Amino acid sequence: MSTLRRRLPPFIVSRCLSSRFSNSAHTLKDVPLSKRLRALIRSPDETNLEEGLVRQYATEHSQTEHSQNRSGLSPDSAALVLAAKEFLQKRQSRQSSHPHGNNNHASAQPPGPPHTSTPNKEHEPFLESERVLKSFINNLNNLDSPKKKKKKKKKKKQPPPQTQAPDTAYQSLDTLQNSVKEKPSGWGRDELQPNQETGEDTASTTFLDRSFAPHLPPEPTLSYSRRIEGLIEPTDRPTLLDVEPPSEQHPIARLSHGLDRVLFNPGVHWLQDPRSKVYNFPPYLESIPKVTDFAFERLGGFIKSSRDNDLWELARRENRTFAGSTSSLSGILSHLYFLLSRDKDVNTDNLSRHFGKEPRNFTLGQRMPASVLLNYRDGRYAIDSDSDKEQFADKNILTWMGTLLEKFLTSTPEEFAPYMRFNSPPPTAEKQLRDAYRYSKSEKMVMRSQLDCVDSRLPGTGVFDIKTRACVPIRMDLFNFDENSGYLIRSQTGKLESFEREYYDLIRSAFLKYSFQVRIGNMDGVIVAYHNTARLFGFQYISLQEMDEALFGNGKGVGNMVFDKCVTLLEKVLEEAAACFPGESVKCTFEKMEGEDVMNVWVQQEKPEVPKEVEKEDMGAWSPPTRQLEVRASSFLGQRPVRGSTAVGCVDEPWTVHWSISKLMSSDDDADAALADAKARQFRYIEIPTGLDPHTVEAMFAALNFGGEVQSEETRPTLPSHYFRLPGPRTQELRDISRAGGRETAQKMIEEEGRAKVWLGGIVEWEELQKVYGMLRREEEEAK
Repeated sequence: MSTLRRRLPPFIVSRCLSSRFSNSAHTLKDVPLSKRLRALIRSPDETNLEEGLVRQYATEHSQTEHSQNRSGLSPDSAALVLAAKEFLQKRQSRQSSHPHGNNNHASAQPPGPPHTSTPNKEHEPFLESERVLKSFINNLNNLDSPKKKKKKKKKKKQPPPQTQAPDTAYQSLDTLQNSVKEKPSGWGRDELQPNQETGEDTASTTFLDRSFAPHLPPEPTLSYSRRIEGLIEPTDRPTLLDVEPPSEQHPIARLSHGLDRVLFNPGVHWLQDPRSKVYNFPPYLESIPKVTDFAFERLGGFIKSSRDNDLWELARRENRTFAGSTSSLSGILSHLYFLLSRDKDVNTDNLSRHFGKEPRNFTLGQRMPASVLLNYRDGRYAIDSDSDKEQFADKNILTWMGTLLEKFLTSTPEEFAPYMRFNSPPPTAEKQLRDAYRYSKSEKMVMRSQLDCVDSRLPGTGVFDIKTRACVPIRMDLFNFDENSGYLIRSQTGKLESFEREYYDLIRSAFLKYSFQVRIGNMDGVIVAYHNTARLFGFQYISLQEMDEALFGNGKGVGNMVFDKCVTLLEKVLEEAAACFPGESVKCTFEKMEGEDVMNVWVQQEKPEVPKEVEKEDMGAWSPPTRQLEVRASSFLGQRPVRGSTAVGCVDEPWTVHWSISKLMSSDDDADAALADAKARQFRYIEIPTGLDPHTVEAMFAALNFGGEVQSEETRPTLPSHYFRLPGPRTQELRDISRAGGRETAQKMIEEEGRAKVWLGGIVEWEELQKVYGMLRREEEEAK
């Protein structure tokens, strides 16, 4: 290889060898010099790169001496031509003195000075060639660079180089190399060139010290104090196994009013057919009893996990560390699914064109951070929903409406009447029995699920859940329920006032939670009752398979795989959260934000010990220590890594999950700030109901008491004014629709007064219907 090719930078050589200049209609002077160089390297007429290059330039530019002329060369390129001609003359003289040729000599000659201290005339042509090559290399970088036009200056003639000893000749070669580099080339001074005198690197003083490439992110540093990881591999074992309850329970309820027909006929069943006005079910179901008239205290009531002695007993008996119910676990399982699936969208292909361009992600309410309390007792933890929200549970009409309608749909009017406040209570049973629950166990947990209803004709256990679904304005504008109770469902499909709208919202905001609850209870599905808090519109039975297809895809068994991996990862996360403060009850908040590939868990002591150095007046500024965990997961189908959304919908290959849990080394202040942001995302503004203003809405909120418990001024929960806001345009639109529906309903009641109702079971006379209403309403309501 020639000296020039050896001395060219590798990237220039690779570029030069990549293509060859082909002749065209353009003259050679119009072709950039870099392309000429590529042509000369591959030239078939010249085997020697240096000699061919010099001869080509000497031939083309024999008329261009000392100035920029018709060849269009820059001053540096013109100087290159002169140097090339000079090099040709020296090469010819060397060839005449060495008849065997100079190629072998040049390649055999070492780049350094000869190991002799006496001048050797035999090396003079070679040294001059090296000088010319150095000049050529340093000018090569500027062949095609644009030059600013400068005023021509006469160059001072320099004396020809004198013959020197080899040592001093190479020293002058370095000097010449530096002088060439200092010529104005448009690039400026090379700041990375080491100092020739001191040998110091000038870059360390001229530029900032960079330990990484400026276009790449910095290398990650160790940010955690503890990290564990593992694999969740495919398995054929069941995720949950049944556990026999330690106490006797009530028998599971059954549907009344002929509603069992809904279980075996897919789709929505209208309570009253909108075309023929014939009722498919008893007409008295249409009117829902008032929530404030229902005596909730006459029912058994909900028992939290930490207060369920049977659950504690089973955890000890089965040697499990954690115990929880569907209400406290479904929120955490949802965020774990978001992590595993990488925010996989839901499937709405079975809906009409009205929802073809509507969002397919989960709603903000479904993605709200989940907060729970791990209550410690004797080495075990019972999981409750966050107690911070309990003080406002009494203000949510939908919480109480669900309990009322469950009883309403599983009882005859005579059985339901004793639970109204204005009627005598039902006779007290000799033996108080617990509500029906299913208890099950996983590897490290015991779970509890309340069983609402059963029909032995359904597959599996025949058990299903009862879900009540309020219409969209009630859910979006919760505290304006009085006015919004006029909203009507008028059609099967459509963006508003339709069953399809409610089903679309179910997919995005409730199906994931329903699917986890159904699996924990070993149920077949759920029956949904659509209402507006004052009136029932229809019923629909949704099987677990139908929910799985909307959430995960059409693959058989995909939902079971998702549930197994979520439960397994949940156990790992709970162990790490409990280990943050061993032997104590802790509060945990879980959040997987949309678009991120990590789930954060914040852990705090429930009853932290206040340091002695914190004075009483500083208690308001002090906060308990906070630990933050990061949970990550990646999916594999077989041996290849895939996105979680791809793995969720695949049943042809085994799905393996690699997980890791890291305990961050962040300060308490940073963890507190991150937790405060997550808590803020749990907050939802309350839009001021119609007829109220920011000054009167606080009193209205404080007076709400659906549960019927007596509250004093001191124990009555209140909210500050900044929790409320004026309704937006979307809310105003829904309120207008609701007001119109309310006026239509009132007019319909006037027109139908005194008329008999027709339903599939026969005709119900007006008097008979009023008799039933009399058992379910107060006298003043009847008069109204």
